[in-house]
Amino acid sequence: MSEKSGINVIRSIFELLVLLAALGVIFGGLALIVFFSPWSQTILGKLMAYDVRFAIELLSFLIIAAIIVLLSAMTVYSKNIVHSALYLLGTFAGVAALYIFLNAPFVGVAQILVYIGAVGVLILFAVMLTRKTIMEESHGEI
Repeated sequence: MSEKSGINVIRSIFELLVLLAALGVIFGGLALIVFFSPWSQTILGKLMAYDVRFAIELLSFLIIAAIIVLLSAMTVYSKNIVHSALYLLGTFAGVAALYIFLNAPFVGVAQILVYIGAVGVLILFAVMLTRKTIMEESHGEI
């Protein structure tokens, strides 16, 4: 690995971390605005009766959402198209987990069957078969 490619890798990782930090600040600010708004105080008063359960559900929701955002960013910024397709499958799985978490198990299972089982596999096959054709046409110059 040359020094220039190593610097590019570090630079792309830094850009991804800056993007994730900016998204965290934006969504964290929006969450604080909603959390401290006057109309949410009555709702939060009722929710705090289920203090521990609410905290666990909120934490698990935030973890699932963070995984989805991270995999989505990796899908966009990955230079390898096969890795991008796999990150996209992970994003689909995260969305299915989010549906199941939000008490929509039918939609979650449909997400798994349709998007991961059909669309994801179709994308992977298309990428792999197209890449082979491109490599043969250009005599391995890619």
